[in-house]
Amino acid sequence: MRKVFDKFSPRDFQFLAELAGDKDKAYFIDLITRDPDSLNLILEEEEIFKKAAQQKENVFIRISPYLYFELLLRQAIRDIKRDTYTLEQVGYKTRVPVFDSKKVLEILSRDEIRDYLVELLVSFIRVNQFTIYFKRGKGIYYKKVLSDMDFDLLVEMSEIVDEPYRFIFLKRAGDLALFLSGVFPEQLFEGRSSSLAKHRRLTPGVNQEEDLEKKGSELYRKASESEVAKEKELSPILTMIADNFTFTKKPLNVMADRYLYLRKHDIFPFIDNQN
Repeated sequence: MRKVFDKFSPRDFQFLAELAGDKDKAYFIDLITRDPDSLNLILEEEEIFKKAAQQKENVFIRISPYLYFELLLRQAIRDIKRDTYTLEQVGYKTRVPVFDSKKVLEILSRDEIRDYLVELLVSFIRVNQFTIYFKRGKGIYYKKVLSDMDFDLLVEMSEIVDEPYRFIFLKRAGDLALFLSGVFPEQLFEGRSSSLAKHRRLTPGVNQEEDLEKKGSELYRKASESEVAKEKELSPILTMIADNFTFTKKPLNVMADRYLYLRKHDIFPFIDNQN
């Protein structure tokens, strides 16, 4: 059973029952709640996605972000199957076709990858802060408040803290690299006058996305080698993403380009608020 199904809320099942047009909504909700196969079949119907995508403002009032991103991810996968290629960003407004859909679909055939991508997207709806205490001398401490949207600081912290914090920072920095290169790739090109571009300190270059992908893959690999990752049984999924970072981000590119382009700054408003 997909882990993300456990995150669906009661209003998600009510929403699906209404869209499916089932007259006996109580029976329908009971069925898809108890039977993952039935739920999977319902979610696979493209009409369900179309009706959900028509929801205007405050979409998360009607359904949870878990259901919303699950439906978008499924549609992105259908699109990749139909197109037989994906588009690679090579400039702020320039994309070129890359015939890598077979490999992308192979990665996305794994439930754990799909679950990871949905949960990753949900995790970036809000910005989180951490308070870390550093020891300067005997009995002398100072604290620092960190944002989990500061890529460079997350990387820096992963290099100086001990476990379990090292794993937390490595994984979050890797997640941020995957999220940015997947949902906001246009922000990662030199000459783009965005707050995000100014905020990041990657190696200068025409395509900073390439730098971010390499760094993201490296971060995921280090996170996968952590004892914390092994204890949490996350090493296999993190290794898989590290080995296939570019392919893993492709469905996020499709989602952002085709279905989130008019609302991604509303869903992820922190992008416009980076210093």
